[in-house]
Amino acid sequence: MQPRRQIFIATLLLIIGGLASFMLIQFPPKSDQREETPPPPVVKVAQVKLQTKRLHVHSQGRVTAHTEIDLVTEVSGHIINISPAFVSGGFFRQGDVLVTIDPADYDLRVAQAQAQVKEARHMLAREEAEAIQARDEWQHLGQGDPSPLNQRIPQLQEMRAKLAAAEAMLKQAKRLRQRTQIRAPFDGRVRSRNTGIGQYVTGGTILGALYSSDFAEIRIAVNTQDLAFLDLPDEVDSANPEKMPKVVLTADYQGKKQIWLGQINRNEGMIDRDTGMLMLVAKISDPFNRLPTDETAHAKSANTVALPLGLFVEAVIQGRRFNQLVILPTSALIKNNHVAVLDQNNQLRIRAVQVLKRERNQVIIQAGLKTDERVLVSGLLQPMEGMQVTPELLRENDKADSKHL
Repeated sequence: MQPRRQIFIATLLLIIGGLASFMLIQFPPKSDQREETPPPPVVKVAQVKLQTKRLHVHSQGRVTAHTEIDLVTEVSGHIINISPAFVSGGFFRQGDVLVTIDPADYDLRVAQAQAQVKEARHMLAREEAEAIQARDEWQHLGQGDPSPLNQRIPQLQEMRAKLAAAEAMLKQAKRLRQRTQIRAPFDGRVRSRNTGIGQYVTGGTILGALYSSDFAEIRIAVNTQDLAFLDLPDEVDSANPEKMPKVVLTADYQGKKQIWLGQINRNEGMIDRDTGMLMLVAKISDPFNRLPTDETAHAKSANTVALPLGLFVEAVIQGRRFNQLVILPTSALIKNNHVAVLDQNNQLRIRAVQVLKRERNQVIIQAGLKTDERVLVSGLLQPMEGMQVTPELLRENDKADSKHL
């Protein structure tokens, strides 16, 4: 009987366990703790403000001289003097004597030419006297009209021609004598010198290289799409240069960021075949601060540091003024020119906008947003329509827009 009892007890326990499991499944215990709903994510939003702004065009270029020439001698001889300014980097004024060639041979030519002029004048005077005498004698004889030969007209013409040739030779000799002093053709600076005292040079010898210092030029490549932001006249109006856009140039020079003010001087009028860019030429007056203050008052107010040739500079070209623009950080833009706008319930609404221009750290929107609307700028990797968020207003940073334009 003992085994039957054990089987009965086991069966009873199994039935009780099954009933207990059934009751737990049908009537689960209630927990006193409630599930907490996670709060909406905190995001940064920018408040829309419509504003008026000049849309400047950013580019870069390298500083060059607008005029650069080789200094060439037109006469031959030994160099007897060189100006202290005729060294690499030396400054000079228009008309300064940079190199002097021994003028002795050319002084001799001048003297010989002067003697020939005097001789030709003497021969002409004597021939004129003989012509008067021949005319008087013919009239005294009374034998009709004299021929040109009897009036010595051919002889007079020959003497006058010889005098003219002698005077021309004298002018040529004097010109060659003047060219022994090789003068600067403009205000400028010496790039290099290729000669020294005592060297014998011939006509056509390059003595050095010079460049002008009155103004420098920077060729700036501009994307054709950015031309929509610039007011560029088709032709340069020299009488009204203020019509051309201003330019601010910056570069790290002498241990800090330097600024120079200039102006677009012209455009080269052709689109580069390889790059598709239009080349604009900016002009910087008195790049080496050599002119008196009263002549360059405007330039000296900003261009306090000399602008060296060959320096690579960043350029900001003054653009056109546009109204009703919205400026947001680039992070506000979602792909395909969309932004996420918060509604009154702090829910996201994806909206298409019209982008006018993208810059380095900001996007400029021309249409699609209204004043005081809130736009998501950060806090979500993938904004979704209808998502609930907790907005935090973005603090406005001071913009580094150029105060010089």
